[in-house]
Amino acid sequence: MPKKNPDQFSLFPETLYEYHILLSPSDAIKEDVDNIKQQLHELIGIAERDRKSIAHITLLKMEAFESTDVKDQIKKAVSGFTKFTIKVAGYDKFEHGQERTFYLKIENPHPVDDLVSAIKRPNRKRVPKIVNRQTSIIDKPSLDKPKKLTMVPHITIARNIPFTDLEKIEDFTPFEYQNEWLCDRIVIRKRLAGTDKIFTPAGEVKLG
Repeated sequence: MPKKNPDQFSLFPETLYEYHILLSPSDAIKEDVDNIKQQLHELIGIAERDRKSIAHITLLKMEAFESTDVKDQIKKAVSGFTKFTIKVAGYDKFEHGQERTFYLKIENPHPVDDLVSAIKRPNRKRVPKIVNRQTSIIDKPSLDKPKKLTMVPHITIARNIPFTDLEKIEDFTPFEYQNEWLCDRIVIRKRLAGTDKIFTPAGEVKLG
C-alpha cells in the first residue's frame, strides 16, 4: 500500500476543538459558591453567565484537532502526580483597568500550578526534592523561596465588575469562605473552536 504524502492536501479538513482543562471541587463547595454568587448578585448585580457558571479552577485552555488524543496527552504529562487537598481561603480580586474579577483564593496554589506546568511542558522532567539531608554548623541558613507561580489558581465568582460597584459593599464577611476538598482528577471539556457553544464533557484523568 503506498504511503500517504504528509504534504498532500486533505479534502476533508479536521474539526478544530477548544479544550477547557480544569479542576472540579466537591458538590458541597459548588453549592456554597452558588450561594456566594447569589449574595454578590443581590448586593451589586452580576452577569447571568457568572451566576450559571459551575465552580471550578481553570488550569488552561487549548486548541487541538479531533484526531489528537488530548486525554492521553494529559494523562502522560501528569503521570506521577498524586491527589492532594485544595484549600479555599477567602476572597481577592484581579484588577483590569476600571473593572475587577472577584474570586475565591486558593491557600496552597503550588500543586495546582505544578499541574499546569506539566501539561504545558509535558517533556520536562520533574526533579525530586532532597529530604532528610544532614546539615553541619557551617551550613548557611536556608534561603529557599517558594517557586514563582506561572498562574494564580482561583475560583471565579464574577468577572467585569465595575470597581465602583465593589466599593458599595460595606461588609465582605460573607465572602471570607473557608473550605477544602481532595483533588483526585483533572476534568476535560471541549467545544468547537471559535464558537461560544457550551463546553461538553471530554473525559477525566485521575491522579494517583
